[in-house]
Amino acid sequence: MDDFNLLKFIVTSELRLKLLFSLYDSSKTIKELESEFNRKPGNISRGLNELKSCKLIQKFPNKMYAVSSIGFLLAKNLENLMYNLEAVDANGEFWENHSIRSIPNKFLKELSLFNGGSVVKSTITEFAKPINVYLDNIKNSTYICIILPVFSKIFMDAIAEALINHDGYLDLITTKNIYDLVVKSDSDNMIKALVRDKKINFYIVDDLPNMFFTVSDVFASLFLFFDDVVFDNSEMLLLDDKSDLNDAYRFYRYFKKDILK
Repeated sequence: MDDFNLLKFIVTSELRLKLLFSLYDSSKTIKELESEFNRKPGNISRGLNELKSCKLIQKFPNKMYAVSSIGFLLAKNLENLMYNLEAVDANGEFWENHSIRSIPNKFLKELSLFNGGSVVKSTITEFAKPINVYLDNIKNSTYICIILPVFSKIFMDAIAEALINHDGYLDLITTKNIYDLVVKSDSDNMIKALVRDKKINFYIVDDLPNMFFTVSDVFASLFLFFDDVVFDNSEMLLLDDKSDLNDAYRFYRYFKKDILK
């Protein structure tokens, strides 16, 4: 059975799916599974045999059932898929309003990062709300990592100010064109001094996906583009729960390692 049909085989049966996830959580006997799902022994046995025939689970001499290596990987991928769908559903309008064509699938898979995020939008009375929220957070940040496909002097000045005020550090991935704009706009040589003092490390790449991603010790955020050209600063995804920031840093490290290889 190929990967697609195997996935289809699992998700088209509620019982098979529940059994797989239950055994993914921990090994169990058939009696424990019968009690957990309140299903007839025959139904549980049939579901287990179907999973076993696909080599997704195994039965041990002590009558315990557990996921196999293949079953573990499939359950893990299904779990990630469900998290990703939750993220898209929770912030569906944000994703619908923007182009994600330039973002490779391997990075889109990380959408679950923003499961607990909120959308910050411009309003009639506060048109610059996303920008202001970003600036308020960045000014309180110390260790900052950024994927920068677009130039904004307002953002760069605020970042430089934060680095100076908090003795911070910036790790920044950008293109040669954006880097040149940053250098050109540095009329008071703040950026130059921070680079000299090893407070900023630039990584220059040929091209970047259209996502302005920031993570710091205070927050994580994501701005996207309306299309392949026009940057949208009227909406921003925001994570400000510190328990989510480790995942945001992890995503940045993964992205950096992949794009610099």
